[in-house]
Amino acid sequence: MLTKRSQRYLLLSLLWGFCLALILGGIHRPAIAHINATTIVEILDGEEVFIENQQAKVDDRATFQQTIQTQESRASLLFNNSAAGRMGPESSITVGQCIEVQQGSLLASGPANGCTANFTIDVQGTVYMMEVNEQGGSSLKVLEGEVEVTPKGNTKPIAINQGEQLNISPDGIFGKIVALSQGDVESLLRGVLFEGFEVEIPGMEKLQAALENLYPNIDLPRLPGFSRPNIPRPRIPRPFF
Repeated sequence: MLTKRSQRYLLLSLLWGFCLALILGGIHRPAIAHINATTIVEILDGEEVFIENQQAKVDDRATFQQTIQTQESRASLLFNNSAAGRMGPESSITVGQCIEVQQGSLLASGPANGCTANFTIDVQGTVYMMEVNEQGGSSLKVLEGEVEVTPKGNTKPIAINQGEQLNISPDGIFGKIVALSQGDVESLLRGVLFEGFEVEIPGMEKLQAALENLYPNIDLPRLPGFSRPNIPRPRIPRPFF
């Protein structure tokens, strides 16, 4: 039978353990659902989209560890955890706990962790672009929100904020984080991962707000999900005297 002193120590230990669990639970970010399937919701520029080397069409579904490829065409994807993506031409991705890009370009929005052979990306809902060239070099551009990039074989992530870009060599060496210029972003918004798509991706309102905050004079195109195109402020010419 426990003495009163022992009972008091036991009660204090239980209370301390409960408080510690609450504290630790508050520190860690909530886990996002893993991606294990995706549905093709839009195909542009022809019909050259494939799942496991079989020609695919709208509403076809790729499951865990299956590969989706494009040739001259582009594709819009909806993942099982409500994230969305778009693939550029000549691109290849594998559906898994992260969206693994082997080649080409991917736009991801929502809770969509990405990865390549050299790094992984941890997100909590954001809009970013990944590109992998033929030599295996990669680039990551964050348009809205923040991502954490972890080199393979390392446990220390690097934060990349909206309006920033990181290049990674084929050997997995990280370059310096650089700012995206307004011209860079305007070109991206008129590029293969935005132009012509009609299916809206999640987070477009936040993306518009972030871009207008970063670049007050940005010329936004008319895209699904943008509330209105931003009107650039007129540039007043300088006098010649």
